[in-house]
Amino acid sequence: MVIPRTPIHAVALKRICDDTCKNYGVKKPAAGGRYTAGQARCQTCDMRIDYRGAHLFGGRPATADSRGWFCNCYNYRVRRNPRNIV
Repeated sequence: MVIPRTPIHAVALKRICDDTCKNYGVKKPAAGGRYTAGQARCQTCDMRIDYRGAHLFGGRPATADSRGWFCNCYNYRVRRNPRNIV
């Protein structure tokens, strides 16, 4: 039996949580905002992480100034900028 590779099937395979996000959670900085302090938010697991809790495309470790972070837990792209700038 061949399982077709549809986008829905691929997304469902990527979102299996193994609770590694709890090891990389960060606290809110005392001064300034989270995004200016280099933190990112994973919308799936609702955790704030820094570069230690993320990796780049291809599995390379993320650095503080790298772009295109993915959450280590869900392998999901994280947001490093606010949705709305008021």
